[in-house]
Amino acid sequence: MKKEWSKVRLGEVLKRSDETISPSVDAEYREITVRLWGKGVIERGLVSGASVSGRRFIARTGQFIVSRIDARNGAMGIVPETLDRAIVTNDFPLFNINIERLLPAYLGWLCRTQDFVELCRRASEGTTNRVRLKEDRFLEVLIPLPSLVGQNRIVTR
Repeated sequence: MKKEWSKVRLGEVLKRSDETISPSVDAEYREITVRLWGKGVIERGLVSGASVSGRRFIARTGQFIVSRIDARNGAMGIVPETLDRAIVTNDFPLFNINIERLLPAYLGWLCRTQDFVELCRRASEGTTNRVRLKEDRFLEVLIPLPSLVGQNRIVTR
């Protein structure tokens, strides 16, 4: 990371998405899960609306998604176009990205780095099997932010 790059709080470039749906009992929905160690945002499978209790969050293409439980193990990424409108539980917070300052592809690259995963580990707390990412601490994390041209250069490399 270059010294001339500014550092910004994640909360300055990410905003929690609050778009939800109450699943219809007669419909099917795609659910999302996130693989460990930056290996991607994938479809978990189809679920019947009748089997879903309560509201679910709606994922949109290009949003940043994090697994509260496994952020410390690199389970985060960018929602691909193929999973637009899929649903997730509250354990997978979704964030809209301020694309005027942060390219989704750059964040997708950055979140796979060991340094970023370590920052997520520090923003998590709890006992052995209940360690969860604390969203307020996560949004306070400082990340290196080159210019959009610099971000694009990194991603293309």
